[in-house]
This record gives sequence, C-alpha cells and structure tokens, in this order.
Amino acid sequence: PFTLSTMSICSIEDVASVTKKPFWFQLYVLRDKDFVLNLIDRAKAAKCSALMLTLDLQILGQRHKDIRNGLSAPPRFTPKHIWQMATRPGWCIGMAGTQRRTFRNIVGHARGVGDLTSLSSWTTEQFDPHLSWKDVAWIKERWGGKLILKGILDKEDALMAAKTGADAIIVSNHGGRQLDGAPSSIEVLEEIADAVGDTIEVHMDGGIRSGQDVLKALCLGAKGTYIGRPFLYGLGALGKDGVTKALEIIRKEMDITLALCGKRLVTDMGKDQLRR
Repeated sequence: PFTLSTMSICSIEDVASVTKKPFWFQLYVLRDKDFVLNLIDRAKAAKCSALMLTLDLQILGQRHKDIRNGLSAPPRFTPKHIWQMATRPGWCIGMAGTQRRTFRNIVGHARGVGDLTSLSSWTTEQFDPHLSWKDVAWIKERWGGKLILKGILDKEDALMAAKTGADAIIVSNHGGRQLDGAPSSIEVLEEIADAVGDTIEVHMDGGIRSGQDVLKALCLGAKGTYIGRPFLYGLGALGKDGVTKALEIIRKEMDITLALCGKRLVTDMGKDQLRR
C-alpha cells in the first residue's frame, strides 16, 4: 500500500477523492495535540487502513546535503537554483501549472498557518522532543486500527514497541538523514527480528533499490520492505507509467533472484541463502 505523509503536498482528502483503494497515513507527534487528533480523525474518515507513527523526527537532524543545496521553506532562490531551473524548462512549466505548492495536510488546517512562511515557523515550533511510549498509547487508542511504529534501530525499543500493542515496527534510520553516523537499517535488522520473535511484525526501510535488496531483508527477518526513491525516480522520468515500471523492475529482479537461488516462493528464503 501507499503511505501518505503528514508533510505531503496532497491532503488526505485529495488522495481519498481519486482512489477507492485504502492507503496508509504517516503521522508525527506534534505539540498541538488537537491538530494531531484532527489528523487522526481525518485519516479515519478517509478509511486509511493503517496509521504509521514516525518516532525518529522529534528533533531535526543536521542534513548536510540540504544545507549545501540551500534547501529552505519558503525557498530562497540562488544563482545555482536559477541555472538549474533554466536547464529544465519542462519541469518549470509543469510546476507553474500545479496548484500544489504547499503542505496541504497542514496549511488551512493548523491554527495560524496560511502560507509557506507561517508553515516554516509552525513546523519549527511543533515537533515535540518529549515523545514517550505514553504518546504511542493514546494515539493507538484514538486511532483504533492498525498501528505501525517507524524508526526503530535497537532491540530494546523494539521490545517496548511490542508491549504497546502496536501491530508492526519499521526498522529504519530515516534514510540516514537524521543521524548520518547511525547504523544502516539492514545492519540491525537481524538482531531486532530475533529479539522480538513473533510478538510483533518487523518491516524495514532504507536503501531498498532492487529486488535483491528486498529478498536480503526478508532473509534477515523482515516481513516486508518499503521503498521511497525508486518509485520517485520512475515518477520523475515517466510520470505514472514510470512508477509502474519501477515496481515492475523490482518484481522482476525478485523473480529472477528466487529462480537463481532455486526457490519458488519468498517464504522459502532464509538466512541460509546469505553468504557473510
């Protein structure tokens, strides 16, 4: 399933209006609890089939690439940006015609947020560093459906997550963007999966670029994996058809790898297939 971010340029209602298939919603814990409750209720009204709670973004990491590239909200144009835009006229024309230039789950819904400038100030103030397992409990109670906790990197947190009654955890280092010295997701996946056993379902994201990557994660104990950049690369190149193509490539890579490993099903794969 597709997971819609709190910080998406499409609102929950935008997505619900164009698809009959259930999608998931990703949520941050923010200081404005009324706004968080409203987001949860909007996701329920849109019949989202699962809520994904991000645990590793209570403080924004030092994102060196963002700093070097001058990324900001609202954007500040530099000569470098202007040159990049000039060499991509098709992209500029497309952006000029879009109505979605802001975070539509927030602007118009959060108090005092009406444009990118006010959104930037609001975001800086809203991320709550005092996240605790009690927050997970009240969010689960309000949501009432499937809850997935994203951002687990050690077995102690994984075991605590299982005790909260969450349905699944995602072993994730936020793509290495929060703490660049943190271990990769796949480094700690096996230890976490072994620690929790069957008490909670274990998923993984971060660095999945091929069907072989998916199978490696499954061999190490994951029940599923997530992708971000691969389908975005496809989207950027060919639009909707590019997304389909990216998924087809990963599926084909999985099929070929299974065949060359002498296996028919992904459930036949295990640690014995890995050489370390």
